[in-house]
Amino acid sequence: MLAMMARMPLAVILAVLLHLVLVLVMLLNNPWKDDKPSVSGEAETLPTPSIEAESVSSEAIERQAQRLEQEREARERERTEAERAAEQAAAARRAEEARAEQIQALREEREKAAESEQKRLEALREARAEAEAAREQARQEAEAARREAQEAAERREAEEAAAEKARREAEEQARQEAAEKARREAEEKARREAEEKARQEAEEKARREAEEQARKAAEAKARREAEEQARKEAEEKARQAAAEKARREAEAQAAREQAAREAREQALREQLAAEQRQQAERDALQKWATAIQSKVRQNWQRPRGAKVGWTCTVTVRQDQDGRVRDVTVESCDGDRLFERSVVQAIEAASPLPKPEIDSIFQEELRFNFKPE
Repeated sequence: MLAMMARMPLAVILAVLLHLVLVLVMLLNNPWKDDKPSVSGEAETLPTPSIEAESVSSEAIERQAQRLEQEREARERERTEAERAAEQAAAARRAEEARAEQIQALREEREKAAESEQKRLEALREARAEAEAAREQARQEAEAARREAQEAAERREAEEAAAEKARREAEEQARQEAAEKARREAEEKARREAEEKARQEAEEKARREAEEQARKAAEAKARREAEEQARKEAEEKARQAAAEKARREAEAQAAREQAAREAREQALREQLAAEQRQQAERDALQKWATAIQSKVRQNWQRPRGAKVGWTCTVTVRQDQDGRVRDVTVESCDGDRLFERSVVQAIEAASPLPKPEIDSIFQEELRFNFKPE
């Protein structure tokens, strides 16, 4: 209450004055004295409305004071009329009853007015509470926005610091790379100069060595020419003797080579014929396997749930006419339905195709069945 008076002293003073005015109006407007008869024969008392003092605005209190003043004036007029009617009550009982009914109606109207005023004050308090809540929410939102702005500024400062650090590191790295490049270039230059010097020295050394070698070669050449002349004369004699011997041996060797060549040619012919037979058998075996696979595929019915890429390795036993006697599944990628479908397809393909070459027929076959 003290805090309210400190915030809005004028409103509190006006509220107190309003209560005093209401009390005076009620005292002046009480027509039910002990010396006047009542309609029911008993003394009646009007209920005194209790109005809670609240802090309201000056404008609202002014309007309320004006309305209450108007009501007081109206009640004053009603009191005057009621007193006039009371003086005439002895003469006209009927007028007294009418006055009593009018007073009862006015009492109910005042009670309704008090109740309406109470509801209005309750609504005013609720509106004030909502306004306070809205102000608190706005304050919290403003505080949140301030914190976000502060965090954004801190992040921006951190990013700027990181960018500055990265720039300095990049400059330092560029400086180090430039220094390293200059060092490598200097080393490369020194290396080329050293290599050029070494090359010149090597060329000079090679020239001197070449001259020495040329001199020694000339001396050696003269010595070799003399030796060569003597050797040629001796070789000529030996050559003539060896030529005769070689001629005789060549004739014998030619005869042996002719016999060996004929033997090799015969062996090659036999080997070629054998390879041709083997190739023919392989081709026939491949055609036979393809024909069996094709016939089995034609009789295969895809089971439900079969996946692309499933294969089965099976061993098939057949008689000389190709009739299937037994099917054994050695391994299978698929499920039991897929495995059973492969066995049924092989049994449905009986009799199996025969090979083109009877010698490659096998009663027991092992192959991989691939539907696709």
